[in-house]
Amino acid sequence: MKVKALSFRQPWAELILRGIKTLDLRTWTTRHRGPLAIYASKTVEREACRANGVNAGQLITGAVLGVVDLVGIVELDEASYHARTAEHLGGRSFRPPMYGWELANPRLLLEPVPARGRLRLFEVDLDEDERLEAGDEGREVGRADLAAAGWDPEKPFELRVVRETNSGQAPYRIALYQRLVEPPVEDRIYSQGAPTMERVVELGGHALRAVADQVLEALRENDYKATDLQPGRREPFHLSEESGVRLGLLFLAVRPLAKMERVEAISHGIRTMTSEELYYWYSKSTGGPAAERAQKALRVLLAEE
Repeated sequence: MKVKALSFRQPWAELILRGIKTLDLRTWTTRHRGPLAIYASKTVEREACRANGVNAGQLITGAVLGVVDLVGIVELDEASYHARTAEHLGGRSFRPPMYGWELANPRLLLEPVPARGRLRLFEVDLDEDERLEAGDEGREVGRADLAAAGWDPEKPFELRVVRETNSGQAPYRIALYQRLVEPPVEDRIYSQGAPTMERVVELGGHALRAVADQVLEALRENDYKATDLQPGRREPFHLSEESGVRLGLLFLAVRPLAKMERVEAISHGIRTMTSEELYYWYSKSTGGPAAERAQKALRVLLAEE
């Protein structure tokens, strides 16, 4: 069954499905009324988690988690925005135009359904009779399966040390892997195992040495020590989404370069990017046949290829 869906950052998706957040704030409106699938994007707002008593480590991302009913949309002025704070929880500051999407009757899925998020409304396939479960029982099943599969939704990237076998080379290379949010159809049940890991990019030699500071910075941000990075390491480093996106974009951009001044310029440019810029360029640089053109465009932007 096709169901209209909308993307929400966490913890807002979780709070909607708990029935706590009943008014969502948007700058646009729609004629759609009725079932609305709640897709939890891969972005987690940690301050909002703390403010609303949500454990960020237990949140599921990159999947459809449940369905609500969109029962109405009202335009808000500043007075009505403040009057209805208990319903929308202050997810964004008031700036017109602003519309309040009124949400009711949250239903959890028995298992999260991996999908790709989109801007505005999009459609997902859900078998509501088989998948929907009222109350918290369905969500706990999904989380238990994720934990059993060893999937930490907060750490969707892995950094792996690859030993060099050629003489005269640096002792190791580094490969970045990303957990797929939409595995093949036959692997979409979480209880069947951890979602598939896919290699994004591998980097070594002079390019790796030139960006080593950013690699070590990412490790520290994810509670590792710089000394943990050794040629003989066999365990992967588990990275948060933003750390993985930043390193992945950096590795893809500098991999073919020989001039150190260009590598340094690109490294500096990516270090200073906002989260929105990172995710935009990463999606362009890894998605489909146009990825290499996007990588070249990024090099031109940051280092004048």
